[in-house]
Order: sequence, then C-alpha cells, then structure tokens
Amino acid sequence: MTITEADVAIRLDAFLAKKSDDRSRGDIIRAIKAGNILVNGVVVKPHYKLHNEDVITITHVDAVQKQELVPNEDISLDIIDENDHFLVINKESGLQVHPSTRGETDTLANGLLAHYPAIKDVGDDLLRPGIMHRLDKDTSGLMVIAKDQEAYEVLKEAFKMRKVQKIYVALVWRGFDKKEGIIDAPIARAKSYTKQKVAHGKFGGDAKDATTLYSVTKEFIFESTKKSDASIISLVEVQPKTGRMHQIRVHFAHIQHPLVGDTKYCTKNEYYQNRHFFETLQTDDLHTFFLHASKLAFTLHEKEYKYELPLPRPFKTYIDSL
Repeated sequence: MTITEADVAIRLDAFLAKKSDDRSRGDIIRAIKAGNILVNGVVVKPHYKLHNEDVITITHVDAVQKQELVPNEDISLDIIDENDHFLVINKESGLQVHPSTRGETDTLANGLLAHYPAIKDVGDDLLRPGIMHRLDKDTSGLMVIAKDQEAYEVLKEAFKMRKVQKIYVALVWRGFDKKEGIIDAPIARAKSYTKQKVAHGKFGGDAKDATTLYSVTKEFIFESTKKSDASIISLVEVQPKTGRMHQIRVHFAHIQHPLVGDTKYCTKNEYYQNRHFFETLQTDDLHTFFLHASKLAFTLHEKEYKYELPLPRPFKTYIDSL
C-alpha cells in the first residue's frame, strides 16, 4: 500500500493497527521487528513516522513467535502518584525492570501488566509496557510509567530532548578536591563483557556521548575491619544529562570514585574495600551498590510534575550510624 498525505506523520504501527480488524498492535509490532513489514523495501522501527508516497510491504504477520509478558500479581507496586495518563512508582532495589530472557516473570513489567492490563500495548516494546526509562536492578527510586500511548509519545519526546530532570543520590569512594563537577566521557560496550559499559579503552561498536553532573553533599570516614584500610566515603547528588546504560556507575569509576558496593565497576583495591564495607552491614541491609533515584520532574499536557523521595533505609541507616 502507498501512503497519502492524509496519513503523513502517523506511526507505522498505529497506522497498520487502525487498518486491521483482526490483528492487534502487538502482533503488528512483532511483525515489524521481525522484518515482515517493510517501508520502501527496508526494515524500520514500529514508531517510524510515515511520509507521503511511502510504500508499505507486508509479507506476513502471523509467522512471528510471540514472547508474551506474563502478568504477575505477586509483584507489588509502591505507587507515589497516579492519574489517567501515568503513574509514578518507587522501584525497590533488587527488582528487575523488564525480562531479559524468555520466561522471566518476576520483573516490574510483569507486575505492571497484572495491575494495569490496559497498558499491554502502550509503548514501543511489548516487554516494557508503558515503561519510559529504566533503573538498574539494584538501583531504587522514582520511575514514571505511561498509561496510554499519547502520554507515552509526549514523555518519550521529553526524554529524547532531555527535558526530564532525573536526580540521583549515591555513595562513592574517596573524597573530592572539587565539590562540584561535570563528567563528560563517551560510553560504549566493552569487548570483554556483554553488559559492561566503559568510557575509555577497548570497546565494541560506537561510543555514545554521555554527560553527568555531580555535587558532593557530605563526606564520611570509613574504617573497615582492617584498620589500615580507612577511607573516605562521599555522599553525592548526581544528575545525568544523558541516559546511557550504567552511566552513573561507569562515569564515577572513570574518575576513580566508584560507587560504594559496586563490585563490577571498581579496581581491585575498591573490590576489597567493598567486601570490608559489606562486613559492617546488618544481614538484611543492602549488599550492593548504593544508588537511589531521588527526584523526578517533567511536564505533561502543559502541567509540571515534581517528585522527591527520601533516602531508602540502607542509605539512611548507614549514614545515621556515622
């Protein structure tokens, strides 16, 4: 079929879903991603905006194996705010945002689908219904979830244009000479680790620009079970201007201030410091890196929304003990 001026600027998946009586938008998205639906003879993304005289070719829709997201009512949601268009949640540390392998059912996405089945087809990825951004599994804090496609598109553009403010709180090793700074270093996938990102050295693919602002709030003296290993731990407020995978963790490791508890992005010395640090914690405390998404601000339908969360218990328990 050939696109006319009446359908210009409409998303490909939305256009085809409107034209189909027996295929869901999810079926169409799967077919587009599988290369069974082409525009001008090439594979495009589901959110591709149509142009005048584009030619859409459909080979088949049914042949794509579905990777269904299974609802899981056992995943509880800590809802901070909610309206007809979105909800803001406090994601707990240890909860993965979306499935990374087939068959996973214990993620935030599974919980969202169970409690909000209407968001099943919201977004660009059926395994991330309504999810606008992600937090690492062990990062806690604020996330916004779109409840309808219109809100998703507006928020997606806001994230793309860097109009969404995200501020984190972290504990990092060592003290800082300058209490405020900017980390401006590209990030790329490391050759030796499929999930690790690095700001320098050998990497696979193209490096992407990444910028992080920080300010030091407080400094503490940490003394491990080995008295000679006394060190400084800094409490920092962090504002990533870009949204690269593991950006905060990679950037602070890059400037020799890895996150406390982060045994993946650290040198051998900090690895052992982290082990000593964990020994000082209670068994039910957070035995991973200390990173919390504390503030979130965005505009939707000409209304500003601002949210702020206090430090989670492991943060507060440790800081109060110093």
